[in-house]
Amino acid sequence: MKNLFIFLIILLSFLLTLNDNLTLDPSESIYYQEKYFRFLANNYENIKQGDYWTIFHEEKGIGFKASKDFGSFLFVKDWSIYSFKLTKIIFRPFCSYNTKINGETIDYDAELLLYHSIDNNYFPPGKRVYLGINYLIISVPFKKTNDNDPSIDKLFEFLNLRVYSENTDIKVGPKKPIKLYQMIQHQPQYLFESQDSISNEKTLYLIFSQYHHISENDLGILKSLWDKFGLDYNTKQFIKTDNKDIYRNFQNPDDLKSKLTLMAYNNQQYFKLKWIFMIIIYFILV
Repeated sequence: MKNLFIFLIILLSFLLTLNDNLTLDPSESIYYQEKYFRFLANNYENIKQGDYWTIFHEEKGIGFKASKDFGSFLFVKDWSIYSFKLTKIIFRPFCSYNTKINGETIDYDAELLLYHSIDNNYFPPGKRVYLGINYLIISVPFKKTNDNDPSIDKLFEFLNLRVYSENTDIKVGPKKPIKLYQMIQHQPQYLFESQDSISNEKTLYLIFSQYHHISENDLGILKSLWDKFGLDYNTKQFIKTDNKDIYRNFQNPDDLKSKLTLMAYNNQQYFKLKWIFMIIIYFILV
């Protein structure tokens, strides 16, 4: 009986550690100078023609896999610099993170996940501290909005998601290069360590507090692909560890409150027309 009681306690403890939602409350996250972290710089490659949509059964997602890598970025943690290589770009029509604003929980509807592995051949200038973690995942959340909302991120349009959904047996790539370096920049973020439930590896998670808008139509297409491939909506990205500290990279908690961000490449066509119009006006005046 005693052994059965101990077994039930262990089983209950394990079940409680499984994480489906992580609450990112700015007021409860931690900011310490000695635990400082920052997205320093990136040299991400474009997602370009020749990169094709693919399904990741193990990671429960669809996206793009690099033949070598999609470039890398420099990451500062505890005043030491690390280089991580981007190996996979994965989309999911659900998001396992939520955030609180004034006590009210805000859920997200989709996410972009950037899978990285550490570059052990990178030797930083100055301080070098062994990180003890070989993997990092960046999560960029999306919130659903109506199809006529002008703030919709055009990422899925440029990536030809609809064309891919119509025939997943053919190779479908982006209609134009996607400049990841414009999308992934330093902004209010959360950082924590946990065991990844898919790879079982200790992993760093970098979660953006600013979200993007996804249209109802694009979200519906993502969900239809999940149904077609038989993927699990209830995928748990990570398992909580004993380290429950969630750090933030901005001192003021208000800076991390969930807010909409707009992509620079969404307005590229506008900027082209603007310059053409200015040139025409210049020649008229001259």
